[in-house]
Amino acid sequence: MNKKRIAVIISTLLSTRYKVTIKGVELLSSDRSSLYLPNHPAEVDPQILISEIGKYDEPVPMISETYYNLPLINSFMKFLDAVPVADLEAGSRDVSVVENMRKAMLGALKNGKSVVLYPSGQLSNQAYEKIFNKQSAYRLVQELDDNTRVIGVRQQGLWGSVWSRAWWGKSPDFFKVFLLSGFYVLANLIFFVPKRKVEIEFVDISEEAKAKSKSLTRREFNEYLETFYNVNGEEGARFIRHFFFLPFSKKKIHKKVKGFVVKGKGLVFRSLPDA
Repeated sequence: MNKKRIAVIISTLLSTRYKVTIKGVELLSSDRSSLYLPNHPAEVDPQILISEIGKYDEPVPMISETYYNLPLINSFMKFLDAVPVADLEAGSRDVSVVENMRKAMLGALKNGKSVVLYPSGQLSNQAYEKIFNKQSAYRLVQELDDNTRVIGVRQQGLWGSVWSRAWWGKSPDFFKVFLLSGFYVLANLIFFVPKRKVEIEFVDISEEAKAKSKSLTRREFNEYLETFYNVNGEEGARFIRHFFFLPFSKKKIHKKVKGFVVKGKGLVFRSLPDA
């Protein structure tokens, strides 16, 4: 079975819960290799994003080794030609991780493949994207040739999902949430699962991104990407009910989520320090 057919199957399975709207889909049909740079609101967004891109293109995802090595998905990751990278968030101290990633991604792009890279390198801690001082996107864009496109990807609708930190106050436990999600689907008799609306927007930022990667500092370049991702302002947390036969969810943002403090029944936003 080819990769595009598998992408369609995965997209169909995910559609039981997610109603995905795509903007800029015409950018996915191209003979040129592409570097896709998405924001990262939830652990499920790579599956949604790659299954949508995969209907038209065959992207090579950069996957944290924590998830790459999971027994249930390792074979699938190899099938996708995914590249495992050290999980700095989990405490890995592989000082060569950025260089290894850069070489793997450049090699894939030069061979005509496309690459999906998350500039932040981790799940969002708040209702907007922060990249801080990460360097992977900055360094890679500097070395792209004229034939490689840079596609910025904005994803909205997943902040508040059980796959996001808004729900748990920390990165979700993959197996726990996977099993929980499966239970929700079965409990709703598959066909009656309440839908979460997700919007994915693809924008060709090739010319601007390449120019800025050469004229700006790393932090300034990251701020440019943050401005792109956060152009619509902070995204409100959306807690969608999990059972069609129950009222709407009354879930609140977890008190441990950075940028928020809980006061009584409400939430007061507090900006994160620039660090």
